[in-house]
Amino acid sequence: MLIFVDIKDYIVLTYQRKKDTMERLSVSLDGKSISTIKKYLTKYNTSQADIIRRALNCLESMEDATEKAPLQDILTYIDYLANKEHLIIDIAHWKSIFAEIGEGSKKFWDEVYTIGDGHREEYFDKGIRDVKQVLEYVEKTNWYKLNIDSKQSFTLVMAVLESTKFIKTFFEGFFSKYPQRVEITEEYMKLRINVR
Repeated sequence: MLIFVDIKDYIVLTYQRKKDTMERLSVSLDGKSISTIKKYLTKYNTSQADIIRRALNCLESMEDATEKAPLQDILTYIDYLANKEHLIIDIAHWKSIFAEIGEGSKKFWDEVYTIGDGHREEYFDKGIRDVKQVLEYVEKTNWYKLNIDSKQSFTLVMAVLESTKFIKTFFEGFFSKYPQRVEITEEYMKLRINVR
């Protein structure tokens, strides 16, 4: 039941719950766990029991989420989206954009190349430096499906044929100043990436 309480011209929203049947549980915790509880006791100004209940609810939500996608993928999605620098776009829209762009202008492709180069610096700052790490990280955008052929050879299977030139140009910019020579060759619906 929702209750509104008027206190000195402020409206405070509170929830009234039926009393749940509680069970007392005794647990042993290590120092790190105790520190974590204390941290959140201060943050939420609540009891230890409430912190444990919140943690269990969080665990249950995380378990539900990881049934749909691996935790590392979820963390990558958060990394992409948290700073509002990336978009979620339907694959049909993605295809439509590239169908409309067609050949595109030299200026457009130069910008895509430059953006790729800028992303290399950003990824290096995040500790994403290895070619495999880079390709796995970008794979989470659903531009392509990554096949690892060997330690130095990768195949990107395009999600949308029309985006092949865009992805190739992006990676050409990305790997243009890379410490190793990276070759990118185009095939139908695929890009092959080889580290030399």
